[in-house]
Amino acid sequence: MSKLKMRARNWTGSLMVLGLVAAPGCGTVKTSNTPRTGTEQLLLTNAWDTALQKVDFRPLTGVPVYLETGSITAIDQGWVTSSLRQAMLTQGVLLRAKPEQAQWIVEARVGAYGTDEHSLMIGLPQTTVPATIPGIPAGTIPEMPLVKKSNQQGLAKLALFAYDRASGQFIWSSGTVLATSSAKDTYIGGVGPIQGGSIRGGTEFIGIKLPIASEANGPEAAAAARQNAPSDPSALRQSATTDLDSFKP
Repeated sequence: MSKLKMRARNWTGSLMVLGLVAAPGCGTVKTSNTPRTGTEQLLLTNAWDTALQKVDFRPLTGVPVYLETGSITAIDQGWVTSSLRQAMLTQGVLLRAKPEQAQWIVEARVGAYGTDEHSLMIGLPQTTVPATIPGIPAGTIPEMPLVKKSNQQGLAKLALFAYDRASGQFIWSSGTVLATSSAKDTYIGGVGPIQGGSIRGGTEFIGIKLPIASEANGPEAAAAARQNAPSDPSALRQSATTDLDSFKP
């Protein structure tokens, strides 16, 4: 093969490679959304956790206890019942798997477990132009907000009480405990959202924490600190051998 033909073949191969590299391409990423938003779930479970932290279970320590959860109908029932058991165990309560193994019965109930939302908009609201005005075509003028703000709130209300299984005598009550959580979204001149609220532990813009000094010691920072605080070391050191396995009612 002549050198001229070899050079022509090499040039042809190089052009083909360059053509493949320069050719337009496309890719796809498959995404999906859950039926419930993460924000809603955080609002509800954070409000519940905050309410549960206010309950003092120490008056129930030392006696075998059965936790009755049949009255709990919250949407996050698994989280609610499991966190109840953890809180009781952490504070030294002796839980039993069956009512007949316990001396006291603790009944839990949920009075409220849901979200609310309110919003505020400063600017021109969306306006529908009717066809009855001569010279002006019918249609819809979109809203033009200067400032737009929405605030979601999660709310949890719980109560527990205990009674003696054999006699039915009232033993203890937690009282009614109420707690809330919040998520805030703000748009300024169409820029946003600037996000804040207790579930985020500060103010964020496109995922970046904003250094706002007023939040350093505010109530939302305190709530976030409580949620991230470790369990009581003294409770964790309690030996499992203190359980009354041989108890017979």
